[in-house]
Amino acid sequence: MIVGVAGAGAIGTIFGAALAAAHDVRVLTRDTLSARTIANRGGLVVDDGPPLAVSVSHDPELFTGVDLIVVAVKTYATIDALAPLRDVFRDPPPIVSVQNGVDAVRQIDFALGHHCCIGLAPTTEAGERCGPGVVRRVGRGQTRVGWARDHANGPAVDAFVDALVAAGMLAEHVQPIEPWVWAKLVVNAAINPVTALAGIRNGELLEHAELRERAARIAREAAAVAWAAGIALPFADPVPYVEAAALATAENRSSMLVDLEAGRTTEIESIAGAVVREAEALHLSVPENQAVLDEVRARTKA
Repeated sequence: MIVGVAGAGAIGTIFGAALAAAHDVRVLTRDTLSARTIANRGGLVVDDGPPLAVSVSHDPELFTGVDLIVVAVKTYATIDALAPLRDVFRDPPPIVSVQNGVDAVRQIDFALGHHCCIGLAPTTEAGERCGPGVVRRVGRGQTRVGWARDHANGPAVDAFVDALVAAGMLAEHVQPIEPWVWAKLVVNAAINPVTALAGIRNGELLEHAELRERAARIAREAAAVAWAAGIALPFADPVPYVEAAALATAENRSSMLVDLEAGRTTEIESIAGAVVREAEALHLSVPENQAVLDEVRARTKA
């Protein structure tokens, strides 16, 4: 396949590098400096391994002729990253989002001005970005891929899963995919803002009783919203599921923590904010999610 990867952060680098061994991978970066840095290094680097050759550019024309687009930018950057592709595609190829949150379908359709063929790929892969196209893996996870509701067309999801498995990643095709998208949102809502505000790694969350209980309360609220929306989550109790995720990514410093420390925009609006918005639509109260939403917003503005 010819695979376009939008975004050279931690997740984009992990997926791009995995696919580059057997496929033509083209990485679209947010700026020319990032593209030049990756090109001069010779490609994408994972865990200090040798560079894996990819084509890289800030020019959206790079994606001309791709068979599949993997969207790996931060959720808040989706529209800005993909809108320039409107001039490249009259009819966009299938798209797979490996992003956080539950807004990817709406944002991708809006950005490209089409009702696109969109797959969703919630993943528990974890890594720390060390620079453009450079990542240190801190957790090998599982990726579940499925067509978004009312956005399916053709064998692209199966081809993507087969490519990941061939690259040594744990991946499977799952339908419906929305329960797993929401399951990841529950995990992110519970872990990311709490660890970011406390300035700790994921595993340390389990070592502090007060923080651990706060994460549990957030998880229960987020799960209750999903259930009220008719989502059949893949667990009966969200707390053990969240704590297992924290343990599996114990060494990870969440991207929200890294962004908060660097004074950058965080994904809080797509995580706790998404839970709050869905809860409001369902007339539910989610005070714990609202609290961390407000706290991260305030810390970002400070």
